[in-house]
Amino acid sequence: DPKVYIETIIDIHKKFLKLVQEAFNGEQGFTAALDKACGKFINNNVVTQAAGSTTKSPELLARYCDALLRKGTKAVEETDLEEKFNQIMIVFNYIEDKDVYQKFYGKMLAKRLVGQLSASDDYEESMISKLKQACGFEYTSKLQRMFQDIGVSKTLISEYEKYCQNYHITDIVDFSVMVLSSNSWPFSGSSNFIIPIELKSTFDSFTEFYTHRHNGRKLTWLHQHSKGELQTFFTSQKYILQVSTYQMVILLLFNKVLTWTVERLQDETQIKSELLLQVLLGLLKSKLLICTDIHEDELDEDFKDTDIKMNYSIRLATDFKSKKLRINLNVPLKSVEQKDIEGVHRTIDEDRKMVIQAAIVRIMKARQILKHALLMQEVIQQLSSRFRPKIPVIKKCIDILIEKEYLERQSNEKDVLRYLA
Repeated sequence: DPKVYIETIIDIHKKFLKLVQEAFNGEQGFTAALDKACGKFINNNVVTQAAGSTTKSPELLARYCDALLRKGTKAVEETDLEEKFNQIMIVFNYIEDKDVYQKFYGKMLAKRLVGQLSASDDYEESMISKLKQACGFEYTSKLQRMFQDIGVSKTLISEYEKYCQNYHITDIVDFSVMVLSSNSWPFSGSSNFIIPIELKSTFDSFTEFYTHRHNGRKLTWLHQHSKGELQTFFTSQKYILQVSTYQMVILLLFNKVLTWTVERLQDETQIKSELLLQVLLGLLKSKLLICTDIHEDELDEDFKDTDIKMNYSIRLATDFKSKKLRINLNVPLKSVEQKDIEGVHRTIDEDRKMVIQAAIVRIMKARQILKHALLMQEVIQQLSSRFRPKIPVIKKCIDILIEKEYLERQSNEKDVLRYLA
């Protein structure tokens, strides 16, 4: 639990800081000893050891921030929240892997902005401002560009609505769109499908409007982050269903036929089978769809999406009933969430290699000739404010740069490196 973990760290720091200030009058040596101890236990403790990685603390700190900044957080006074942000920054300053925090924070900020889940733009900007103060402009530049994209998208939608009025485009559904610059947002491409006829004219008209205004730009639809609402007309009580785009695509097919096999659903939608089965499982558990090949009692926690076979028949539950009139079916898919976490760790490793190589080139360009051990020492020194580079990774990066002919080993002294202009 990020809340328990981070607030425990904050309480421990508070307790010993008070001790140093009151018992030792804030004496410099004791303050330095406290800082050293905090740095050690925050980056290496029972939780990080269980996870087998020092990157667990920055990840949990980012998750704690996410919980505070989301809508639906228990009412916290503005002054209390500002105090919590200051406490977060105390923990942040002890974190060794600040690049890990940056990645997770960016990923979660993106989800808050796209899902319109932020409690307040002012709080978001306050937190980014504190990070910028601690680590500089480069550290927060992508986070700030995300905010700019959201602002530009609001203007764009307003212009698109005028465009539709001017050209008398009426065969579209009520929709809004966010256009995000691919180099600022931590989203990977989505799994494509056949766009249903009910949505096609909307997609086409917006694409035409956008490409006409921005010649040469290409739009890639991020379906896994898109959502919408459907209204039921087959039930005596009308319900509003809040659904993901993938759920919408499947449910709209039941306007044509009330029963489909899983195989035919895939043929019609072209959604990848792994993803299709996960979406179907969610809809079956909601009891909006029924599978005649699966007994209702089987749909418990142990029932997996892989238990659904391609020849199974799926039909619309025409007698569907719910106590709620607005039903949220749009819960995150486990495959998407897991891939997100794996993707973050993968990009961290790749980014670090590039940062290390850039640091090596910078140092060698300035020094021209340098001993292998001294170069590694300087790389660690230069990058320690962002993360602690591992010696084997630095060695590997040196070898890569030798292969790329940025560096060479001195023929008479193998432990000395020379920069090649």
